[in-house]
Amino acid sequence: MKVKYLFLIVVFPLFFLSSCSQAITLNEAINIALKNNSQILLAKEKVKEAEQKVKEAAAGYLPSFNLNGTYTHLGKVPSISIPHVGEFPMGEQDTTSLTFSLTQPLYTSGKLTLASKQARLNYHRAKQDLKNTQDNLIFQVKQSFYSVLLAKENLKIREQALHQAKLHLKVVESFYQSGRASRFDLLRAKVQVANLKPDLIQAINNLNLARERLANLLSLPSSSLKIEGELKFQPASLTLNEAIKTAFSSRADLMSLIISKDIAKLAVHMARVKNQPTLSFVGNYEYKISDEWEKNWNINLVLSFPFFDSGKTKAFLEQRRSQLKQIELAVKQLKDAIQLEVKKAFWDLQAAKEALSAQKQNINQAQEALSIAEGRYKSGTITQVEVFDANLALTTARLNYTRALYDYNLARASLVKAIGKEIK
Repeated sequence: MKVKYLFLIVVFPLFFLSSCSQAITLNEAINIALKNNSQILLAKEKVKEAEQKVKEAAAGYLPSFNLNGTYTHLGKVPSISIPHVGEFPMGEQDTTSLTFSLTQPLYTSGKLTLASKQARLNYHRAKQDLKNTQDNLIFQVKQSFYSVLLAKENLKIREQALHQAKLHLKVVESFYQSGRASRFDLLRAKVQVANLKPDLIQAINNLNLARERLANLLSLPSSSLKIEGELKFQPASLTLNEAIKTAFSSRADLMSLIISKDIAKLAVHMARVKNQPTLSFVGNYEYKISDEWEKNWNINLVLSFPFFDSGKTKAFLEQRRSQLKQIELAVKQLKDAIQLEVKKAFWDLQAAKEALSAQKQNINQAQEALSIAEGRYKSGTITQVEVFDANLALTTARLNYTRALYDYNLARASLVKAIGKEIK
């Protein structure tokens, strides 16, 4: 029995930790962020709120029912005294009444219709705000995820450079033992290995920091966070005009502002009808209990017409017109900003693509140069300084290529964010 408990104590935590540390892909990281991020949760609640306001506005067309009850106890019942006849009470000491009321709007000068349209537009705007928040978060996740991939590749390159330096050190040591290399050459090779170790340590630190930032964004413990993927080239077949056109039809922040303009137009109409008449049907049915039950009912047509308010409605209307003008100007400003953002992202993507192509050629050339240098050093036709230079050139080329690949992926993600839609 003790063995069984010991097995559970030891094995189960290991199984739990291994399941928690399962590697996640970019899409999985995005899904985790969308589920856990507080801004997304807040935006979703605003969508729910706006949805309920649509239902609230629709209920304004329907009748409302109210039940009111009162109980009255008089300390002294008022009475009237008639000479030579007597004294008569004016009421009851204890009175209970129940009133059931029905109210149905009949005519509101379009106020209910405008309020319903405004609620529906607010709901659509809340959904666009949610999408805008999601788009921004997705870009942040991509940026952090790509940073981890970049740090992993840089660490790999630093390890390769150190490994290559150690291999060269072995060659120099064998040459030194056979008398083909001087002690100075041996010391230079050892120094070269030592100089590469701090770069490796820094690469490890950069990877840890990048992983920590991603973990914070995903609300996950960094100790169990592992990622799966690699920086790769994904072509984007999209012209600049197509990108701008797509942005104007897909950007959630622009759509939200355009809906705000429509809401402002409705607000102007609502201000115009604020002092227009309304007509409602009101019916009451009353039970009154004193010494006996008394029933009473009445029906009413209630007309409300606030025809004069000392200019308050006019001032309110001018405020709404000014707000509409402000939003129209904001839409124009946002379109200009979006166009500039799309252009920058598109040009950055093109530049990153050209740089990536050039850096890829540099790696092939640097690898060939290092191979030639190693062979010539073994044959004794060049010094090891040239081998060091060739090794450094290859490391630099690999780092530059990885950085160019990161820049391309980040530029592609920026373009996706700028146009508000994924690129095929």
